[in-house]
Amino acid sequence: MQTLCKELNRQNSAIPAIINGIYDGDTATDLRGKLRKQANILFTNPDMLHLGILPNHTLWSAFFSRLAYVIIDEVHIYRGVFGSHTANVIRRLKRITAVYGQKPQFIFTSATLANARELAETLIEEPVVLIDKDGSPKGERHFYICNPPVIEPALGIRRSATQEISSIAKGLLQTNLQALLFTGSRRSVELIFRYLTSDQKLADKIRSYRSGYLAEERRKVENDLRTGKIGLVISTNALELGIDIGGLDAILLNGYPGTICATRQEAGRAGRKGNLSLCILEASGNPLDQYICQHPEYIFENNPEQALIDPDNSEILRLQLLCAISEMALKDGENFGALSFAEIQGHLFALEDEGLIKHIGNRYIGLSGKYPAGDVSLRNAGNQFQILADDELVGWVDSGSVKWMTHPNAIYLHQGETWVVKELNTEQKKVILEPVQVNYYTQATQFTEIALNKLLRLENVTGGRKHFGEVTVTKTITGFKRLRFWTMEVLDQEELDLPPEIMQTRAYWISLSEETVERIREQGLWNNDKNDYGNKWEEICEKICRRDNYHCRNCGATGDLEVHHIIPFRRFEDPDEANEPDNLVALCPRCHRLAETRVHIQSGLSALAYLLGNLAPFFVMCAPQDLGVHSEDKSPLALGNPVIVIYDNFPGGIGLSRKLYELHNQLLYAGIDRIQGCACENGCPACVGPVAENGIGAKEEALAILKELIKK
Repeated sequence: MQTLCKELNRQNSAIPAIINGIYDGDTATDLRGKLRKQANILFTNPDMLHLGILPNHTLWSAFFSRLAYVIIDEVHIYRGVFGSHTANVIRRLKRITAVYGQKPQFIFTSATLANARELAETLIEEPVVLIDKDGSPKGERHFYICNPPVIEPALGIRRSATQEISSIAKGLLQTNLQALLFTGSRRSVELIFRYLTSDQKLADKIRSYRSGYLAEERRKVENDLRTGKIGLVISTNALELGIDIGGLDAILLNGYPGTICATRQEAGRAGRKGNLSLCILEASGNPLDQYICQHPEYIFENNPEQALIDPDNSEILRLQLLCAISEMALKDGENFGALSFAEIQGHLFALEDEGLIKHIGNRYIGLSGKYPAGDVSLRNAGNQFQILADDELVGWVDSGSVKWMTHPNAIYLHQGETWVVKELNTEQKKVILEPVQVNYYTQATQFTEIALNKLLRLENVTGGRKHFGEVTVTKTITGFKRLRFWTMEVLDQEELDLPPEIMQTRAYWISLSEETVERIREQGLWNNDKNDYGNKWEEICEKICRRDNYHCRNCGATGDLEVHHIIPFRRFEDPDEANEPDNLVALCPRCHRLAETRVHIQSGLSALAYLLGNLAPFFVMCAPQDLGVHSEDKSPLALGNPVIVIYDNFPGGIGLSRKLYELHNQLLYAGIDRIQGCACENGCPACVGPVAENGIGAKEEALAILKELIKK
């Protein structure tokens, strides 16, 4: 916005009557009043429209009574939850402008998108005209896809993409080229920043940029990059760095961004003045990235994906209706956008029952003194938590990530500094930090359960059934690992006792028939059945615990103990041989989990879930974290049969799993192609998942299941 505003002022210096300016969280108080009353052109964003302008529309009467055009830049980013929220903000905007006698015309700009017109029409619920002749300047661009070297051939393990891209970034900095480095998560932004700034000669040239930073921190990074003070900014793949820097020389991608559209958009941030530019995509070991390495034409020859939004998502719609009613009373019989009063009445009843609105006479009104917009983030379906240290605001974290990122004793990373989480207060929505110097970071572990609410669609398919329906997903953070910086060595683990997160959403799942399972079992390739240790197992466990003096053999802990097979049970044909005392040891639950990670034997079902879950984002325009994946050998979702579930990772669902249900066969064929095209022996991160250090993968088993599911 700042670039656009400055350019407009430069071009219109001879026309002082045009008053324009930026209206966001950093705008000075005295300037805000002037813009509200006099602005001809206002630069803002959906968040500010949602939080500051619409809730105070009476202060904007002079502006709204003259509003003729609404221009939405980069419409391709309005997808998923963010796009669904924004569509409802537009409903609120049109409702307010109508009161002031205006019906503004909407104009959109977009990067290449398969359904740009459809997306725009869904956002504003009106027909639009598509103008698709590209007139933007284009210089020569060199695009490289790099695959890190294999360091463990038998396991298919490659060198870390993060290490590789960090080395490349360091080389670019030493040549004085200016670059952006996009990476897939907030944690990886911080890790790469920490790795690179450990070289003091480069530290002043590097900045990190992600959601959760304070506004003044983000503005400083933007200005330093624009003025050439710094040579590298590390940001997330979510295009949170929404600034236009014409002088950029290179773009570095730490892993495939997840969509063709995002890849082209991020690569296109360099060379915008027609100059020669460079883009390097460093592939990670996951199936999407390895698929791109084997099929680079996918990026360059295919059309970009469609953008999916669902403005009528029940969770989002309920929150946005609450905001709309707080801005202006809703009359009985009044529509909300294209939704009839009858279609929203159930939400109104629910809001009234919760005491959030009142029905007086023939109107629904908001509660006096309440500001619901402040509790609604457009970027996710939850609320924001303050991150505090010594009562000073350090940053923000959304409710969907708060337990994952800032659970008790988590290490919070912020621009190279490390903090330990001392308290997570869910009632006050606060996270309390203390500074700490450590050589590790933390990674939470999670347990997921899924229950069926309502089956919406069901179809018999080859090998079983495909389903689509409403489900309840219960997630519990059970503990976390401490990992050493750079080497990612697991130092130890700690258990946590946190309340679960419960979400109502929608899911697509595949169930295998009993006949399919039996055919795979006859091939000797069904390894999802639970181990049968024999009818003397309890007696054996008691003997082993007594032999080990009722102490964990690893850490010495007492209390609940479990018996562990040093050589995995499944590697023996004779159960008695597997249960020999020399192969058994008493361990506490924590040490047992640690031991199991080294010798884990992957099941074919979990291997296939890993593969399909990583390929699914190809078929719907979403980031990997927008989908959840779950597998179960005896699931209540399918009358006790094995299932693989892929669900929308947002309350109410946003249409992703519904699309996967429709693309069932395409997804399975892509899985076959990925497994057969992978050169590993028994599974690797690029196909069915990594194999434990002394464990066994399930590449053959996953392939057997897939072949049963696509038989003609």
